[in-house]
Amino acid sequence: MEKIAALVVTYNRKELLTECITCILNQSRPVEKIIIINNHSTDGTEKLFEEGGALHHEKCELHTMSENLGGAGGFSEGMKMVSKMDYDWVWIMDDDSMPTETALEELVKAKENLKDEKIGYLASAVFGINDEPINVPVINLTKSDNGYADWYRHLDDGIVRIRHATFVSLLIPVDAIRKIGAPMKDYFIWADDTEYTQRLGRYYGDGWFVGRSKVIHKCANTKAMTVIEEDNPNRIKNYRYFYRNSLINAKKYNPPGNSALHVIEYCGVSLKCLLGKNVKYRKEKFTAIHQGIQDYLFRSKEIRSQLDQNIKSGNK
Repeated sequence: MEKIAALVVTYNRKELLTECITCILNQSRPVEKIIIINNHSTDGTEKLFEEGGALHHEKCELHTMSENLGGAGGFSEGMKMVSKMDYDWVWIMDDDSMPTETALEELVKAKENLKDEKIGYLASAVFGINDEPINVPVINLTKSDNGYADWYRHLDDGIVRIRHATFVSLLIPVDAIRKIGAPMKDYFIWADDTEYTQRLGRYYGDGWFVGRSKVIHKCANTKAMTVIEEDNPNRIKNYRYFYRNSLINAKKYNPPGNSALHVIEYCGVSLKCLLGKNVKYRKEKFTAIHQGIQDYLFRSKEIRSQLDQNIKSGNK
């Protein structure tokens, strides 16, 4: 039987982390190891794994970072670790992801149903706490030889080919990490999963959505992410990373000229933030968007160079 390790990235959410790890330990298809990347939490997360702690378990392996690397950095470090270990697959998720009891079992079943396909990753169906859809992946509409998209090739098995997904319950071949590298740690937060799943799809194997594998995402906001409606002032500054990273992704994976169109689009969004009705934190949002655009245009050379190196390795 192939060996599967789970990988969870956490930061200052020990209650949610406890629930997440408990869900993983209670899977109908057990994992062999759970690797936890602690992004320099200050809430006593480490004590959970000490003798007598709620998560003191032989399968749990805690790695505490010397600083907060963001979600992107945490997943990057964790996947590098896994790539050097003796596992066949890695099941990744955030600390607020709560997989249902058969979530991993259904991913493994899907893997077996797709035995004739080159698999880049398998993604679970993600729901909010009120059973609303969240973290919905983007369907792959690449055309087949007759000109039609073939995304429903495995629909009878509840499996759909997708273009990219989020890091909320993905099952990834460890060999893929060895071939194309880890996620971009310099992205820090947001759009790192979009980049990585597109990289997997282009340079390793297709991504697949598995409808029977279900996960509850206990995030604070289950609405589609939009800076205009954002009402948490602590999150606004991070949109700088979202816009910078999204532009880098567009440059690498979209048709020529698409990133320039996005720059124009994002400038329009910034004006809506500044001039729209009932918009909170107008100047902060306007500033975050333009900082992201400027970072992409003038300060992202090193990041894009590293991404080029990862893509080059995927072409070998």
